[in-house]
Amino acid sequence: MLKLIDIHKTFNPGTINEKVALNGVDLHLNEGDFVTVIGGNGAGKSTLIRHLTGIYRPDSGSILIDGLPVYDNPEAKAKFTYIPDDMFYFLQSNTLEMKQFYQGIYKKFDAALFDRLQEFFPNIDTKRSIRRLSKGMQKQVAFWLSICAMPELMILDEPMDGLDPVMRRQIWSIILSKASESRTTILISSHNLRELEDVCDHVGIMHKGKIIVERSLSD
Repeated sequence: MLKLIDIHKTFNPGTINEKVALNGVDLHLNEGDFVTVIGGNGAGKSTLIRHLTGIYRPDSGSILIDGLPVYDNPEAKAKFTYIPDDMFYFLQSNTLEMKQFYQGIYKKFDAALFDRLQEFFPNIDTKRSIRRLSKGMQKQVAFWLSICAMPELMILDEPMDGLDPVMRRQIWSIILSKASESRTTILISSHNLRELEDVCDHVGIMHKGKIIVERSLSD
C-alpha cells in the first residue's frame, strides 16, 4: 500500500550547514496496518512525514502509494489525509466550509457520516471560524473531517496533543472502528509509545535519519 525505498535527504549539501536528515529510509505498509514511528528529537520523523505527504522531494529513492509516486501527484495525495501537530486552516473558514473543501478533494467523502459524527463533537460550533476555536477543538475538527474523507491512508503527527483524555479515547474508538471497516492504513509519528501500544500493531524506531528497527509490537 505504502512503500518507501531507500529515501535520502540532505539539507544545505556541500556547505558548513550540511545536514543529513534521511539516510536510506525503507518502510513498507500493507492495507490495514497500524504503524507508529517513534524516535527522539532530531531523529528525522518530521522530515519523513513531509516526504510522505509530498511536501519535500527526496534526493533519491521512491515513495509510492498504491504504486503512485507521491510528490506533485494529486491522484496519490487524494488517497490519504494528514493531521499535523500544528493545525492549518484557511483564514476565517468554519467547519462547514472546510467540509465543502474536503468534498472537492476526496471523492469518497461521506457527508452522511459527517452528520452522524456531529454528536461526538458537541462543543464544535460548525459555523464559527475554526481559528477562533481552541487548539483542542481545532484538532477535533481535523479528525472529524479526516475520518469522513474515507482515506486509504491516514498520516498522523503527534495526533493527540491538546486533547483531553476523554476525547482521546473517543477519537481512538472512532478511528479504530472506521479503520477496521474500511481497512484503512494508519501511520503515526509520536514520542509516546505508551499511549499507542494498545492500538498499534507495528512500530518503527527511527534514529539519525534511519529506521533502525521495524517489528510487530509484540516482538
